[in-house]
Amino acid sequence: MMDESLLKNRLTPFLLAASLTLTASVFWAESFSNIEAAVGDRLWQFMSASVNRERRVVVIDIDEASIARYGAWPWPRERTAALFKSLTEQGVALRVVDIAFPDSKSGDDELAAELLKTPTVLAQVLAIGADEPVNMGILQGGMPSGVCPGLFPEANGAIGNAPNLRAASAGHITPRISADGAVRYLPAIICYRNKGYAALALAAIAEGAGVAPEFAVAYSTKWLDPVATLSHPHLPGFSVPLNEQGDILLPWWTSRENITSISAKDVMEGNVPTGYLQGAWVLMGATAFGMGDTVPTPQAAAVSGVEVHAQLMTALLDGRMPYQPRGAMLAQVGWMALSALLLLSVSRFRGGVMRVYGPVLTGLLLMGATAVLHAILLWIGSLWLPWISAVFFILSLVTLLTTQGYLNSRVEGALLYRNLSSYLPAHVAKQISQQEPGSTLNAHHEQVIVLYADLRNFSAWCDQLPAEQAGALLHSFYTFASKIIHQEGGVVEEYVGDAVMGVWRNNDSDLRPLSAAKSIVLTGERLFGAETGINTLPPLAIGIGIEQGEVLVGSFGPAGRRTHALLGKTVTTAIHLQSMTGELSQPIVCGENVVRAWNESVSIVSLGNFLLKDRRQPTELFVPGAELAVAGE
Repeated sequence: MMDESLLKNRLTPFLLAASLTLTASVFWAESFSNIEAAVGDRLWQFMSASVNRERRVVVIDIDEASIARYGAWPWPRERTAALFKSLTEQGVALRVVDIAFPDSKSGDDELAAELLKTPTVLAQVLAIGADEPVNMGILQGGMPSGVCPGLFPEANGAIGNAPNLRAASAGHITPRISADGAVRYLPAIICYRNKGYAALALAAIAEGAGVAPEFAVAYSTKWLDPVATLSHPHLPGFSVPLNEQGDILLPWWTSRENITSISAKDVMEGNVPTGYLQGAWVLMGATAFGMGDTVPTPQAAAVSGVEVHAQLMTALLDGRMPYQPRGAMLAQVGWMALSALLLLSVSRFRGGVMRVYGPVLTGLLLMGATAVLHAILLWIGSLWLPWISAVFFILSLVTLLTTQGYLNSRVEGALLYRNLSSYLPAHVAKQISQQEPGSTLNAHHEQVIVLYADLRNFSAWCDQLPAEQAGALLHSFYTFASKIIHQEGGVVEEYVGDAVMGVWRNNDSDLRPLSAAKSIVLTGERLFGAETGINTLPPLAIGIGIEQGEVLVGSFGPAGRRTHALLGKTVTTAIHLQSMTGELSQPIVCGENVVRAWNESVSIVSLGNFLLKDRRQPTELFVPGAELAVAGE
């Protein structure tokens, strides 16, 4: 089983990332929604560029050219009637008017007569939460109270049309304004005085199909279905997905450039090719600059309201309505869980590039996959899934995993360094822990003072004593000798059998090696003297050789098995000097180079010239003066 602490260590980033995501989703809900909406707007713009030109629904613009020719909008009712008449003469099948006529005015009779010649859907406004509720004109197309009250919003004011202007149908043009001011949702139905009034596009679809705008609502419990759907009993297959507020998620499949638009001036002056509008559904609205009928949408920062209805009508005709499924949050949680599993798998790599960069690269791929999957599901399945919380979770988790990996690497590096430094000199351990192993020669020369301390007669003790006792003796010697060398500013370069080699760098006249030698000898006599009580074995003693000079320092051997070593005449001289301590009955013997470096800074006595092992020329040997020689008595 996995160690409990290890499991906790691995799961901590995931639990923390989940907590951060939950907290951010609650306290930054509006910010998250705005980010999703802003990115979604760019996605709609990208997708709409690939859609063909729309010819079924044609926008009739009350544009700048029309106003310049016929005067300021709104026109007199007679002129509006003339526009309606021109559309009828050109064979238009349905007129959808994004304009309300709430007041009775001169020319209403002429306009009313034109309204009866071709199926026409007029606009009406239902105010939701108006500060000063108004009630103007007559509302048309009210559905029975079966849909109200319920899912849909309740209006507290209404603007209909003049009593004598009765069209075939009417629909509301009241959008739902997002937090950033853009129009992305439209209430499918708005309730007013226990009656439901369908949106303009819905009323147009019903009128175009020759049925009354009497829609029904059905709720779903399936996680891939919308919260509710709007259907019509006489329109098989017609289904409009709704969210929990009864709103339609507005579609933007068609780019603004691909919406067919004709100036009202051209219609009235007969400049439209013959048959061009035959059988078409036309959507009339004011698009001229300064008309006040402009809103921000995913398509642009200022879009005429008539384009919103045109987009919705074309999507309703195609049966391609986007929606957020009931289980959208569950899907997002599932994606976060899958991402967590992938990142967990990657984070378990040990060593190499994947351990360092694996979580970051995987996290970037997952965030990219989140965006791509969101776009694919919208394009293919019309599913609008939230994604910002998943991206936040992945980003948080990658950050935490990367931080944890860095900290773990630091901890493991420190542990490696501590382990290596217990076997090697600290500076060598640091160098090894920070680089990859290699077989390249790495060596250089240094000027050092070498102290070589040997536990004499230990081999005899090792042969006669149990392993535990012999090991304890050697361990004790290593421990106190190393401690003394470090206290005196030296470095233990190597343990060789029953000997310890210490080195002092950067100061040839350093007297601390001599002080360390004295302390080692005195400590050894106290620990390994006659009081050990083992008379059958030769006494343990410590012999120390000290010499100064140049050494070769480096790492040698193949990449698979290297060793650190100090080599050269200075090292061998210190070893040979130590071997002379027994013959000379002196615990400390110094070489001529180190004595020359000390330059009479300490009392030194010459023992004369001796021929050391493997040397052709005799070497003068020295021992400390009276204050140190007492150690050898």
